[in-house]
Amino acid sequence: MKVGIYGAPFSGKTTVFKLLVGTDVNDEIGVAKVRDERVDFLSKMFNPKKTTYATIELVDLPGLSPELSRKDKNQILMKIQNVDAILWIIRAFEDESVPKYFDDASKEVQYLRDELLVRDLEIAESNVEKLKNAKRKLSTVEETQLKALEKCLIILNDGKFVKLADLSDDEKKILNSFSFFTLLESVIVVNLDENAFRSHDYKGKEGVKKVAEENGFSMMEVCGKMEMEINDLEESERVEFLKDLGLTESGIQRLSKVLYSSLGLISFFTAGEDETKAWTIKRGLTFKEAAGKIHTDLERGFIRAEVVKFEDLKRLGSMKEIKANGLMKLEGKDSIVEDGDIVNVRFSV
Repeated sequence: MKVGIYGAPFSGKTTVFKLLVGTDVNDEIGVAKVRDERVDFLSKMFNPKKTTYATIELVDLPGLSPELSRKDKNQILMKIQNVDAILWIIRAFEDESVPKYFDDASKEVQYLRDELLVRDLEIAESNVEKLKNAKRKLSTVEETQLKALEKCLIILNDGKFVKLADLSDDEKKILNSFSFFTLLESVIVVNLDENAFRSHDYKGKEGVKKVAEENGFSMMEVCGKMEMEINDLEESERVEFLKDLGLTESGIQRLSKVLYSSLGLISFFTAGEDETKAWTIKRGLTFKEAAGKIHTDLERGFIRAEVVKFEDLKRLGSMKEIKANGLMKLEGKDSIVEDGDIVNVRFSV
């Protein structure tokens, strides 16, 4: 999974980026481990030589400031043309030592929304014009492209994101080549100061919620500065700090779950003495297809999968008890993987 971090200057983008990938990272691209308590539990149980968490690749864009030219803005946006989702960082913290471009979070999120709409409108208009002015008969694929692009134009001119257009699966696949940002999943992360985080109130909140609701975005609140402090604490102190805030997980853990949910992703696990590993897949994949994510030979020679539900293993405490209670299931190639399944693939090549 690849995610672009998008926002205005001084919004806390880089703070969130470093929280996810490590505070010592100075590049604009990094990899974040998806901390999952289920992986920790399995690792303690099986004591493997290696423990592997799921990961998210992140691209931290330069801040998109209002004074930049359209050309400069498009050059910045080109850095996230191939991402799976966009993480919008919206400033709602007060800090006199850090300059700000917008009076409140509502104006900032509207600015960022409009920048993506304008960019995608340019792409749609130029390609519709190109296809309509072609001095030859359009191919079947091009005719489908034109139809889909015209749908995009209608909804973009209405100030809405392409993801809300009435597009068939084939049309969505065809539009992928145009890298429409408004076709991607988006998550709005409102970056608060501690007072605002505790009160869950900030200037422009209703406007941010409106943009999220109108375009089907997920939305969450974090306090970047406080997250930095939590990151430096020992585990026991971290738990107490979160408890004081009425939370059980850090903002970064919550963010990972929101991203997974928005993108329709789930995790299944493989566990043993050599390695315990989390695998990220699209919801709805079969066990045979999931086996292919582990290794192509497993999919090619798939026989069956031995499956244990994580919650059952956590409740009973051992694989011995799982088997004694008849809770290890055999699943065929067409059965669907569920989040938290612990899978052992039987195959023959």
